[in-house]
Amino acid sequence: MVTANHSAQQRIYAVLAVVLIVCIVLTVVFDLLEASLESHSAFYLSESFLFSSFWWLFAPLIFGQFYFAHSHSGKVSNTLLALSPISIHLFAYPAVIWALSAVFFESAFSYRQTLEYEVPRYGFILLIVYPTSLVLYRLVHGRKIETGPTVEQDSRPRKPAFASSIVVADGSKRTVLETKDILYFSASPPYIYIHHKTKRYLHNETLKSVLAKLDSSLFVRVHRSTIVNISEVRSFRSRSNGDYDLSLADGTELRLSRNFAADFKKKVQRGHQVTAE
Repeated sequence: MVTANHSAQQRIYAVLAVVLIVCIVLTVVFDLLEASLESHSAFYLSESFLFSSFWWLFAPLIFGQFYFAHSHSGKVSNTLLALSPISIHLFAYPAVIWALSAVFFESAFSYRQTLEYEVPRYGFILLIVYPTSLVLYRLVHGRKIETGPTVEQDSRPRKPAFASSIVVADGSKRTVLETKDILYFSASPPYIYIHHKTKRYLHNETLKSVLAKLDSSLFVRVHRSTIVNISEVRSFRSRSNGDYDLSLADGTELRLSRNFAADFKKKVQRGHQVTAE
């Protein structure tokens, strides 16, 4: 869900922020220890903090990586999103050192010397961090895509794919007929007759339109003027000309046209108990 994925992204950002702060602090601490262990070395907090800017650059570059990853995907895009920040970081770090030292120190540190210092000492870190951060982003973003509809959408009651009842006029009143209790429909242009178990009703609709609303596994067209409820068919026998006679539970005889015989037989074979003669 969207909220869960947003929280996951926030956790990633928080972890990255903590890691960067720890790395900056450790850089200063290691410089201090190195200076204390070597008598000829002097420790300058300002210089140590300046060179720890290597870690500062991760923040804007990772956020930039995430920004472009949101709208770009695919093998080529992922390759560029992993390699581009590595290249930018590699060449931006000496530039930052040079610029800040030129402003705040008596002399600027050499761009080339800083680059030569950076590559062997920090190069492998760049190769690990940016591809890993992209993979983490893809994992979180991927869960969002796979989740699909929210719980609220899934919990909505689904409408049936077919009508379970039909409202018909019965004199001055309206009657609701359960479709499962309908034996068959017959055409009487411009109307149709609905043959219910208890009564026949004249209905202002066409066979085509009513068939589109019915359960196709239960109702099947057997003639251009007839739709039958398969569960009410008890047997069918051939007329030897491709047509068939259907016998319903109430004794009604209907004609099954050769044009609709294949569809009728297919649906009968799916589980309806009908005797072929």
